[in-house]
Amino acid sequence: MHGQKLGINGAFLYQLVPVVGKIMESAYPEVLRDAEYIQKVIRMEEDRFQETLKDGVAMLDDLIAKTKEAGQSVLPGKPVFKLYDTYGFPFELTEEYANDAGLTVAKDEFDAEMQAQKDRARAARSSAKSMGVQNALLTDITTPSEYVGYSKLACDGILEDIIFEDELVDSLAAGQKAQVIFDKTPFYAEMGGQVADTGFIKNAEGKTVAQVEDVQHAPNGQNMHTIMALADMTKKSSYRLEVNVERHDKVKKNHTATHLLDQVLRDVLGSHTHQAGSLVEPTYLRFDFTNLGAVTEEQLAKVEAIVNEKIWANMAVETVVTDLESAKKMGAIALFDDKYGDEVRVVKAGDYSMEFCGGNHVDNTNELGLFKIVSESGVGAGVRRIEAVTSKEAYEFLEGRNHLLQEAATLMKVAQIKEVPNKVQALQAQIKELEATKQALEDKFASQQAKSVFENVQTIGTYSLIASQVNVSGMSQLRQLADQWKSQGLSDVLVLATAVDGKVNLIAAVQDEAVKAGLKAGDLIKTIAPLVGGGGGGRPNMAQAGGKKPEGIDQALAKASEWLAEK
Repeated sequence: MHGQKLGINGAFLYQLVPVVGKIMESAYPEVLRDAEYIQKVIRMEEDRFQETLKDGVAMLDDLIAKTKEAGQSVLPGKPVFKLYDTYGFPFELTEEYANDAGLTVAKDEFDAEMQAQKDRARAARSSAKSMGVQNALLTDITTPSEYVGYSKLACDGILEDIIFEDELVDSLAAGQKAQVIFDKTPFYAEMGGQVADTGFIKNAEGKTVAQVEDVQHAPNGQNMHTIMALADMTKKSSYRLEVNVERHDKVKKNHTATHLLDQVLRDVLGSHTHQAGSLVEPTYLRFDFTNLGAVTEEQLAKVEAIVNEKIWANMAVETVVTDLESAKKMGAIALFDDKYGDEVRVVKAGDYSMEFCGGNHVDNTNELGLFKIVSESGVGAGVRRIEAVTSKEAYEFLEGRNHLLQEAATLMKVAQIKEVPNKVQALQAQIKELEATKQALEDKFASQQAKSVFENVQTIGTYSLIASQVNVSGMSQLRQLADQWKSQGLSDVLVLATAVDGKVNLIAAVQDEAVKAGLKAGDLIKTIAPLVGGGGGGRPNMAQAGGKKPEGIDQALAKASEWLAEK
């Protein structure tokens, strides 16, 4: 905004990246190294904010004008908050702008609006995923609990704590849902994009007494299981905890795939690409990453091919537990917004991928079998999303496509799938030829209709009018008829209508001499279009409209006569 006040129009901050990079080179050499990418990001943000600024300043100027007209010197807080909430205008910016105009801002009203919004957001937040697991009761639970799921997916555990309806209890009855903590567990708690394990809890007799539906981290780090009790359970009793192995194996395959995908994206798109989020489910994986613009089809194909090459290379996947500094020296990739303790896990896929990770992974990349990208899309400014499948789901995805291709081959009556592209090309050529023939016939038919239509000329006052419904295929033919009418000078005003599949097309045209006399096709079309359930507009000599009420055509044509009579 200060730049605009100084007369600098358009984006300019991005030009300072090399200057800032040079000043800070000793501490941040990567700024100069990645200057081109950083400039692109800043330029995008500047261009986007230019639009915000334009809309916001217009609203602010209007607010200042109205405040002065009312003889007041203080901008009300509610619209100022709207400027902040809708257009991203910081309060300080509005205040400075208002001061330049000799006004102040009602800060108390602004703060009240801000607090009201925070209250609304807090009320809307899910208690289960946010404050619910952080309440005072859970914070006070410090029972030690060990996660053993890296090495085994079943173990015996002592039921240490039962939380039922926000209270600590000593037992559960069948049909009750509760949160429970064991002294040890093989169940993975949702973290790092990997979903939680599910499974069963059995008693000493081998009877299933509960289903594990979800696992989250309690405030003090324990794996807290959400269970549905199928039989009575008691505190301090020993139970057998068994993870759903099939589901767990699917999850860990997809988790390893995200690591491979992360590294391949860096290799193909450039070092500026970073993970911006992930979700690892049993049946698919979702990976968000930073990148300006869409990933091209060629880049996507290359990414997919390289991931599969790494899978088929039979690379061992190993986990190293070490201290944070050693892990960084190894070159392990970390997420900047993650907090790491003194001891960290580093997951390596051969010599290709190495990342900080607390999740579950396969022992060898060959377990993934196959990797297939399902979709690539944008989810925000500079952030792209890839969804992909592996193993069985990848096979099913390809088999589904194969089925569609086979179905298409059958419909096109070709013997082999490989003939489908040639058949499609032949059909497209045939369609193009038929459309040309159809267009020629329609044009001929329209010309034939024109003879009878153009003979029906009405004289209304000092003007002449041709107004009629014609049987043509759409607006293209109406325009063609209007061109014929204009070249032949058959009347001062023309109105034509046609109805196709329940939709109405209207065209109005006015000869140049009549336009000079004050008649406008745009005014005429706006008058008659509502009668066919639509609207439109155009130039003074020609305008068009669409509608959804064919039954109103006669009324619209009659209205055209009335409109001309008034002129």
